[in-house]
Amino acid sequence: MDCSFVLDHLFSYQEKILSGAEIKEFEDHLHSCDNCTRIAAQFENIVTFIDKKKFEEPNPFIKGRTIQRIETELERTKKSPMLQFQKRLQPVIISFLLFMAIVIGYSIGRLIEAGYSSEIAHQNEIQSVKSNLNIKDFIDEDNIFFINH
Repeated sequence: MDCSFVLDHLFSYQEKILSGAEIKEFEDHLHSCDNCTRIAAQFENIVTFIDKKKFEEPNPFIKGRTIQRIETELERTKKSPMLQFQKRLQPVIISFLLFMAIVIGYSIGRLIEAGYSSEIAHQNEIQSVKSNLNIKDFIDEDNIFFINH
């Protein structure tokens, strides 16, 4: 028998599910292999610890505080129907605000786009006037004023 069989069948050995021959081989291997003996002992300790803890009662103070807190929360929600209304209304308000943010963002984008397109139209109009008058560039009067003074 090898170590992998022992590791794979620790629980079966603990629960006494193995056949008589397998139990004999299992125990012979445990006597000859220190590593498997150590692992089986640790497994036994864990199982024993779990079995002890299964039947222990929880700390009564923790249990009492937990039940008291649950009851307090239930009483608070029973006393305040407005709180329940607010909890139900909150998703509606958030959805409405999100919708309004999208509408406002879309409107602002359209205004900016309209302003940009009117700027382009104005530039195109100036360009067409320049070409009709055969003027290469308009003279910037502000720059001439500052250069002369």
